[in-house]
Amino acid sequence: MKKVAIVLICVILVLSLVVVLHSVFSAQPAALDWLRWYFNKESGLPIYSDTIEAGVEEPVNIYFGEYGVPHIFAESERDMTYAQGYVQAMERLLQMDFTRRLIAGRLSEIAGPDFVEDDRFNRTVGFYRAAELALEAMSPDTRSLLDAYTEGVNDYIEENIDNLPPEFLLLGYEPEPWKPVDSLAISKLMAWELGGNMGTELFLASLIEEVGEAKAQELFPTYPDDGKTIIKEVPEGISSSAATTLIDMGSNAGSVTGRNGIGSNNWVVSGEHTASGGAILASDMHLTLDLPPIWYMNHLSLPGENITGVMFPGIPGVIAGYNDHIAWGETNLGPDVMDLYQMKFKEDDDSLYLYNEEWVEAEIIEEVIKVRGEEDEKLQVRETRHGPVITDVVELQPGEYPLSLRWTGLDATQEAEAMLGMMRATNFEEFRESLQNFMAPAQNFVYADVEGNIGYLGNGLFPIRSEAHRQAGNGLLPVPGWTDEYEWTGFVPWDEIPYLYNPPEGIIVTANNKVVGDEYPHFLSYEWAHPSRAMSIMRHLEGRDDLTLEDMKAGQSCIYNSHAEEMVPVFTEILNRADLDEQEQEVLHIMAEWGEEPEEEVDAVAPSVFHVLYTKLAKNMFEEQVSNELFNRMVNYSHNILDSMIINEESKWFDDRDRLVENSFRETIAKLKDYYGDNINEWHWGEIHQLTFNHYIGTEFSPSNYDRGPFPTGGSNNTPSSLGYDRKLELPFEVRSAAPWRYVIDMSDHEAYEILAIGNSGHFRSSHYDDMLEKWLDFEYVPMIFDEAEIKEKERVLSLTP
Repeated sequence: MKKVAIVLICVILVLSLVVVLHSVFSAQPAALDWLRWYFNKESGLPIYSDTIEAGVEEPVNIYFGEYGVPHIFAESERDMTYAQGYVQAMERLLQMDFTRRLIAGRLSEIAGPDFVEDDRFNRTVGFYRAAELALEAMSPDTRSLLDAYTEGVNDYIEENIDNLPPEFLLLGYEPEPWKPVDSLAISKLMAWELGGNMGTELFLASLIEEVGEAKAQELFPTYPDDGKTIIKEVPEGISSSAATTLIDMGSNAGSVTGRNGIGSNNWVVSGEHTASGGAILASDMHLTLDLPPIWYMNHLSLPGENITGVMFPGIPGVIAGYNDHIAWGETNLGPDVMDLYQMKFKEDDDSLYLYNEEWVEAEIIEEVIKVRGEEDEKLQVRETRHGPVITDVVELQPGEYPLSLRWTGLDATQEAEAMLGMMRATNFEEFRESLQNFMAPAQNFVYADVEGNIGYLGNGLFPIRSEAHRQAGNGLLPVPGWTDEYEWTGFVPWDEIPYLYNPPEGIIVTANNKVVGDEYPHFLSYEWAHPSRAMSIMRHLEGRDDLTLEDMKAGQSCIYNSHAEEMVPVFTEILNRADLDEQEQEVLHIMAEWGEEPEEEVDAVAPSVFHVLYTKLAKNMFEEQVSNELFNRMVNYSHNILDSMIINEESKWFDDRDRLVENSFRETIAKLKDYYGDNINEWHWGEIHQLTFNHYIGTEFSPSNYDRGPFPTGGSNNTPSSLGYDRKLELPFEVRSAAPWRYVIDMSDHEAYEILAIGNSGHFRSSHYDDMLEKWLDFEYVPMIFDEAEIKEKERVLSLTP
């Protein structure tokens, strides 16, 4: 009997296993993909030492440093660029493929219906159509190098089609061959993320619709009168529902994760301020903290050229870094290079739109969106003289005008030409000349060279708007598109774009703050970052003649909040008049004392109070006066606006400023007590200001393998370290942007240091996936190896032979 029972149990177990395996391999293909991933985690693991036959004309040696930085030594630009494509594909193929699918509106093919809305928007904007225009206008010299890069990517894909990174197995697809237009489309995406105010126009137009012109105008962008610089018609609005949907789509266009972060610091000091006597440059561009990082570190070398720095995976070259002669870095200038135009389409034929009293034929583009697991979706895009009709992807209310988008990034811009010139430049004049082709996005470049010269250069296409357009908001609001009254009349001439060369102060600082004073004859933007970061950096540099690279590193890690230095005394004065209880007085004392030297340490208490107070002020000002859709954006609205309203004491948004601040302060204390408990000394800033590195697929699958964090962090949006977060009502705050790459260089001897968040490899099983994480979190750096002899002592060499 016992034997029979054992046999029956074995039969049941076998049958159960058969049922499970059948469900895995038949009914649930996703489960099969998961098994493939599980048993092939090291598939596609980068190889750092080998000899490989490749499409090079002469041998290329790629030396890998301690942190996986490739040093590519070739005999020609063609082979050097080919090898860069090969290595980028080896390290970042999934990221490259995800990025081009995002831009092309093809994520739904591999990720399913959740991405259909984003795909519709990105196809409507037409990033790839713009990239095709840029490709057609490209010079033969640049095109030949882009083709070489493309060949390098594709040779890697072809050789490793059976050895792809495990995420391709998980998602059940293979990457298509790379195309030159893919690289250009990525540059268009970055121009989108860094260059425009479409969201502002939509927000302000819908705000006017909800609260009226007078009240809304208080929230139009402003800038502090004493803020540091680097050198009235109202149209009909748009519903908050349509506006906020488009704002979300526009934000998601900038990132697979849908997190958009814009900012940066850079500065340069002349030899009169440095211990070495040479020019010193520091650059840290603030963008989203994605995994893998947005940057790839690489060093490119051939006879006569030697360039090192970072690049977006999927694009050849170096966008920020240095060569034998010069160094450069960028911050976002923050220009207004987008305008929305209200369109009138014919009622019985929606392909015809009115312009100057004539019906004009729109270009109709038919698109098909393939959706994994579901039916294909058809999309019709209408292109007008003002650009694509972006409101075709949302539902408009009766009486609302469709909106077309005019954006400089949709022109045939030539950033690839510019970058090639930047890499080859040997002096300021050559570098500035190359930037004439860098049309989008507009940036603040700082410059240093081996001769001790320093400089600042703006770049880009800055629209000159008609007088009617300037009177109708000057780019802050949608304008009528059925007349030529509101057209762009040209662009700011190149010679009139701001620049500096060896200014007498010997220091140039940019931190997305206002570029020029009000005397400048052309309009660039209303939406400058709060000047607090620039002020903190200048505070760190001014009056010194012994600055070193260690001082530059300290500047990049600075957690001094000049914004708090300005506003804490304002709040303190108001609250000192209030009838506070003992605990409230204690909290106020802590904040007031901290405000004298406001450094946002991880374990400090006062930053928690200061930052939560701003969310409560926004809540009490706006929540009951606007729709939920708009309020969710107003919580995160510009400090410049909220500060001016508090300082000026009077506003249509509140009746009693002092009572507003007092109530918000009490609610702040209640919020913090609810989160932390009653012990004020435990209200540490780092507990509610946290950073998690989220992989593209990690939040959906196996986060423990891919994601890293959360980590408590100091600083904030308004400190030079710029660990920026979205202000929201619920805690903790999520840090969403910072400097994925920081670098500093002394041009007297090319001594340079860098750090990347969190590693140079995109393969989660590579030793270089997160080997810089701890150093990045601690604001430590690693040397940038530039000397050929030192590089060629590296043990790991990947040789590409003809």
